[in-house]
Order: sequence, then structure tokens, then C-alpha cells
Amino acid sequence: MKIRIIGLPDEVDQAAAQIAHVLTVVETSAPYPCRGNSRQVRLYLEARLP
Repeated sequence: MKIRIIGLPDEVDQAAAQIAHVLTVVETSAPYPCRGNSRQVRLYLEARLP
């Protein structure tokens, strides 16, 4: 499955770590800045059920 996480960089890192405790993360993208003047980033994960 593919998962997109959007938030502040620290929030995104924490959320990805929590997801990795529940699912098997196969691939993680680099964080991409959101459009405009936002401080938020997007992170994409590919994961499988354990």
C-alpha cells in the first residue's frame, strides 16, 4: 500500500516511525516541501502488512 504523510518535518518523521512499528515499510521517499509558503512537507511510504 502507498501512504502519504503531510505535516511539519518532525511530525512526519514521528508518524513514519510509528507506522513502521505496525506495518512493514518497504520504501520511504525523501521529504518534499509542500507548495506555497507552507512549512509542511510530504513523505511517501510504501508498506505491506506484516
